Amino acid sequence: MTIPTVPALVVPEVFSRWLESRGLIYQILVDFYGRKPSLSLVAQWRANRQMSVAAELTEGGRELKRYLCGQDPSELPQICEKEKAEYVRLMNERSASLFSAREAIQLGREQEFCNELSELYASAGIVFKKCSGEADDHISIELEFMAVMHERMLFNSFSVRSAMELLDIQVRFLEEHLLKWTPQFCSRLNAATSSPLYLGLSHMLEEFLPQDLQMLRAWRASLESSATTMA
Repeated sequence: MTIPTVPALVVPEVFSRWLESRGLIYQILVDFYGRKPSLSLVAQWRANRQMSVAAELTEGGRELKRYLCGQDPSELPQICEKEKAEYVRLMNERSASLFSAREAIQLGREQEFCNELSELYASAGIVFKKCSGEADDHISIELEFMAVMHERMLFNSFSVRSAMELLDIQVRFLEEHLLKWTPQFCSRLNAATSSPLYLGLSHMLEEFLPQDLQMLRAWRASLESSATTMA
């Protein structure tokens, strides 16, 4: 009896470098959009060499790097207190709607939209630990979904087939959810703050998500081509 083989997952160098950095970028965005910027969080990212490399992928990331890494350590407590206050202000404005998709979708579809997201998360077997009762359309929750899918694709994919399935989920989520409303979110955030931290995060998000979608599509094309060649 012939046992069918599943093509092994081979990652070309150009995609390998991107895969090594994209998870960190999503984690940076989740950390700072999902909670107040504590001194320990800022210190963690200042000391993280991989974060420094990942930040170089976007101009917004470079802004964030200059701001977080260019300060004297003695100034960090004061800076963190200032940015904590700015986070609270941004979150409290208009009932925290700035950080969610609900104002970017058709009026009256808010609950339906959140239900769709809740079902999507559940279908992927993901339950989020929401520290502050965030809605399913909160920016940090949607970004964390991408971070989790990235981790699964990176560490639990042993074949082209499994990688393609996880890749397709991420492509659809970017196309149908994140990129539907984050351009408006970034525009509103840019207008709402003068904070170097949140402007850097906004510019990073605005630039990175379209790049990430482009790279996912390119990798999918590469995997499809490899599978066809091996067939």
